Amino acid sequence: MQSVPKLICDSTTAVTNEAGQPVLCVPQGWRGLRLTHNVIPAAAETGPACVQSAMLMLAIRGTGRRWYRFGAKTIELSTRPGMLELYSGDFERDSARWAGQNGQTVGVYIDPIDVARLLPEADDLSVRTTHELFDPKFQWLVQELFDEAERGAPSGALYVEGLSSALLGRLAEFYAVKRSPKTSVGHLSYASRRVVLDYIDTHLGDDISVIDLALEARLSPHHFSRAFKATLGASPHQYVIRRRMEAATKLITTSSMPIVEIALALGFSSQSHFTQAFRRYAGTTPADARKP
Repeated sequence: MQSVPKLICDSTTAVTNEAGQPVLCVPQGWRGLRLTHNVIPAAAETGPACVQSAMLMLAIRGTGRRWYRFGAKTIELSTRPGMLELYSGDFERDSARWAGQNGQTVGVYIDPIDVARLLPEADDLSVRTTHELFDPKFQWLVQELFDEAERGAPSGALYVEGLSSALLGRLAEFYAVKRSPKTSVGHLSYASRRVVLDYIDTHLGDDISVIDLALEARLSPHHFSRAFKATLGASPHQYVIRRRMEAATKLITTSSMPIVEIALALGFSSQSHFTQAFRRYAGTTPADARKP
């Protein structure tokens, strides 16, 4: 059941919030939207609460009922896995009570600083509080961001920023109070395409981010991601993985370089992560691909 989180950390040290609830600690260097993970008791009651910036909350476990009081008004709400809540930046309540099963929620902070970094064309993004929202795409994006943080972000900054940018883009398009006029998706110019692709090939072993690539193309991260996909037929993350797999295939079949060294040289966090990616790409493991 939803609660208003009070603390978020940016290190790998386990901490709890003021209520003693576990709070998700994102990996160091996290480049995506800030997250929080709350464990909700089966029955509880809290006093006044407010949020510091807009938030999107996803219930991932537990069903039950909630009662929020706003002055003389009380509203009753339900909770079940997959349900989302969208809170505006000025959301406040006088008290809350809930009853049901033990639950868990994941919260995504829609911080103006992160919006300006990841979706600068929507720097005036404002949302309206919406209860009991069901949006499968939002659900997947929030869950995948949470899962990636818990895994230690093995897919790198490019993937995390891509998920965050996609989440903000959907928020701006469908749930913003003031929507920006919709524009057609343009393509990268030949010069920008060449600069970006050369940059990718030169930095295959680095933790490439969408912001890095957007700077090369002199576009905003969100505009760049859409233009890149329109031009190449794949997202920046998908394209980088494909180029890494092509480079890996060449190294595996034409050199005696150990597989673990190939994995690290191409920017993978471990040999097992590399093996999983290679199997999805080639349908076999790196070791089997090397066999004569």
